[in-house]
Amino acid sequence: MAFAGAPTVLQISGKLSEVIFHGGWVGNGILLTLTVLSVISWTIMIEKARFFRISRGETRRFLDLFRKEHSLKALAGHTSSFPSSPEAALAAKLASELETGEVRSAAALDRIIETEITAVMAGYESYMQFLATTASISPLLGLFGTVWGIMSAFLSMGAQGSASLFVVGPGIAVALITTIFGLGAAIPAVVGYNFILRTNRGREDEIAAFAGRLRNRIIERVYDELRGAEGAATGAGSAPGGGAA
Repeated sequence: MAFAGAPTVLQISGKLSEVIFHGGWVGNGILLTLTVLSVISWTIMIEKARFFRISRGETRRFLDLFRKEHSLKALAGHTSSFPSSPEAALAAKLASELETGEVRSAAALDRIIETEITAVMAGYESYMQFLATTASISPLLGLFGTVWGIMSAFLSMGAQGSASLFVVGPGIAVALITTIFGLGAAIPAVVGYNFILRTNRGREDEIAAFAGRLRNRIIERVYDELRGAEGAATGAGSAPGGGAA
């Protein structure tokens, strides 16, 4: 196809704002959608990274206390100082259940631990679905914008009856920009999703390991109040025999 007239594409300054101006409401709507998805994705990733950093710091301090403390009640009393530590939340939960007498067997203890870990990990995995969705649909939105831009450019050429570079240039430019925006939203979302997923799996293993240690302490009655309760039960059981003697 031969181009008629002077190459009027030179009249375009090349500024991004001017190129987007020629994209039409569909192209601009796609760019706006991709921008919103990207902003929300980055917000989620930054907040997750911040939470992981705070949680790890609090967990380290709580584990130091856990190694030194010989009273479960006292340990639970300090958990409010570690609000972002799932290990502290687990210790507080088990101490509360033991105090209310809800734990009567090792199987009941295991069920409580499993339920608490599931609840903690559900919080850790919040908003991950948004990142997965952004990573999936952003390239498709970019591709749709690309196809729409190219089609709009050539339809405009046909409507004019002659090929004008002034029409083709901005149309193709907007099409390419939507592709860039789509990849710009999808790639960080994929990286962030994989990073959060890997971190969550590592934290789940660490929480499970801590839960095992705490469970063993409770079963073996390492803590002072548990030893005291065991001693009281033993004393009560031997009292009748002593009276008979």
